[in-house]
Amino acid sequence: MVLNYVRLSRRKREIIGHGIMHIVLLLISLVFIIPFLWMMLSSFKPALEIIKMPPTFFPEKFTFANYTTIFERLHFWRFFVNSIIVSTSITVIAIFTSSLSGFVFTKFKFPGRELIFIICLSGLMIPFAILVLPMYLFISKIGLQNSYLGLILPLCISPFGIFMMRQFMEGIPFDLIEAARIDGASNMWIYAKIMVPLSGAGMGGVGVFTFLWTWNQLWWPLMVISNQEMQTLPLAIAALTFQHAKRYDMIVTGAALAVIPVMIVFAFAQRSLIKGMTLTGLKM
Repeated sequence: MVLNYVRLSRRKREIIGHGIMHIVLLLISLVFIIPFLWMMLSSFKPALEIIKMPPTFFPEKFTFANYTTIFERLHFWRFFVNSIIVSTSITVIAIFTSSLSGFVFTKFKFPGRELIFIICLSGLMIPFAILVLPMYLFISKIGLQNSYLGLILPLCISPFGIFMMRQFMEGIPFDLIEAARIDGASNMWIYAKIMVPLSGAGMGGVGVFTFLWTWNQLWWPLMVISNQEMQTLPLAIAALTFQHAKRYDMIVTGAALAVIPVMIVFAFAQRSLIKGMTLTGLKM
């Protein structure tokens, strides 16, 4: 009887503890979700209602005029396409370079391997603001300003992606590599036919993080792009605060449009992202 009572009490404490934890997490989530919902709903409000005091959460007068205006007058489709091209290209190239580097650092032994990896990893410790000026001088010197290549080329190598893929690929048995080499397979065949299929989750995680970081990038496009036709979406939205300082409806609508691709990518890649981060963390 006493043992059953102790077990029952322990079970009740666990249930209460989990309940309190879920409530706390829910409250923390609301802190982030409510401003986001307000932004999305405000994109359907007239300009006067957005600045109305006291503010309204739901639109009193529902309208699509903000979206019509931002696409017809401000040519947001062009900025949207620019961001898609730049972010997708950088993501694809970064996945390739990170996975190939992870393969080399985990399955090859050569002098200075750890030193080279530490040098690559040191890129995580340097603030991006410090790297912007040298990168800009290099791009301007080779004449790639106001071009897709100028936006893409300096961001194709991801120190975080290299680190993540190295940690992930360490869990792939070396026996598979040796067996393929005995059968006469080349290193690139091993990479394409063995390492890539077994590293899908890790590559997915690198892809999601790279896309989100690149999509929200403002520093680099601001330095490289002076032609309005080549502006990315975050840069165009930032320009709205100066060009249309009193048009809060345009600013809010532009921000809402910028969030949509991020939501789509995260919705489709959420499972791969969680799996990749979990399996990578187990080998830290």
